[in-house]
Amino acid sequence: MESSNSGIELGTIICKHCDSIIGTLDTEKVTVIYGVCEDSNCISNQIQKEKATHVEC
Repeated sequence: MESSNSGIELGTIICKHCDSIIGTLDTEKVTVIYGVCEDSNCISNQIQKEKATHVEC
C-alpha cells in the first residue's frame, strides 16, 4: 500500500506553557508534540512562575 499525501497535517506542536499552537507537522497519525513558543507574554509569565517557585537553601 502506497502512502498518499492528502495535504492534511496530523501532527500539532503546542506550547507547554500557554497551550497555543506553534505549528503543524506532516505525520502519518495524530501526534501532539509539546514545545515552547516565542511569544513574549508567555516567556515573561513563565519567568515569573519560575521565580515564584524558586526556593533558596
